Amino acid sequence: MTTALVTGGHGFVGTHLCELLDASGWDAVALGRTPRDLPGRRSVAIDLTAAMGLDEILDAIRPDVVFHLAGPSVRDAADPGPVVRDIVESTYRLLLALRRTGLRPRVVLAGSSAQYGDLPRAANPIDEDAPFRPISPYGHAKVAAEAVARALSADGSVELIAVRPFNHIGPGEPATTVTAAVAGRIAAVVHGSQDAVTVRDLDAVRDFTDVRDIARGYVAVAESGTPGSAYNLCSGRPVSVADLVASLLRQAGLDRSVLQVVEAPPGPIAYQVGSPARVRAASGWSADIPFDESVAAVLETVGVGVVPTS
Repeated sequence: MTTALVTGGHGFVGTHLCELLDASGWDAVALGRTPRDLPGRRSVAIDLTAAMGLDEILDAIRPDVVFHLAGPSVRDAADPGPVVRDIVESTYRLLLALRRTGLRPRVVLAGSSAQYGDLPRAANPIDEDAPFRPISPYGHAKVAAEAVARALSADGSVELIAVRPFNHIGPGEPATTVTAAVAGRIAAVVHGSQDAVTVRDLDAVRDFTDVRDIARGYVAVAESGTPGSAYNLCSGRPVSVADLVASLLRQAGLDRSVLQVVEAPPGPIAYQVGSPARVRAASGWSADIPFDESVAAVLETVGVGVVPTS
């Protein structure tokens, strides 16, 4: 049986990944910052930025694969320090500890499409050879974390595979994302606590992939990816925020009359769509779950029943 350690295993993506690993016959161990009782699954609590006792945990688990998904719980642009610490320092300490143990696992490092940042529309769909032009502390920190991981794995002490997922969507999505935030406002209208759904920047275009497909992608890369390579996880499908909002409203049984568009400057990235060609060639993975099905799962997460459409 393959043993996997999932850092960030208590989070949005990590929970889905652990469930998939369990169902696929892996021995998944979830690592999080705070203790969590997970029936039927091993779980350990440790702050990777402190890393006291990390060597002992790794030696006890002896993972064949490490999925490093741990990241910041809060992204405050006014104070980038915690973001940098949670992303860069946790990666540095984890890779150092793995080197010290001599376990030589495969490490699947969760990056982000934020590493690509503000590329011109003509550069889309973005492939893994595109330049990094991050515009946020989060994006810069993800670039730095990948560089640190590559430096510490250059001698082959671990097999590093970098993954750069684009926007996630689906069941359990946290309220900090655009999709879940709008879904929450729709829930408030449905339940009568507010009269309008406020939105902005409807013209922005993103690449949404269901979190369950993303979890499958991590496993596919772990099994079939080439160490030293990088892989996008994305649908390759452009979806505007206007289309996203339209799907949310339609499936909640609402029309555009409840929509209140707030005038605001457009966001710094108008268009970002990825290319999944490399991961598809390496593993056969693709984003299979239909977009509307993912949207329905977000609505159900915020307590809105989906209205059947003819």
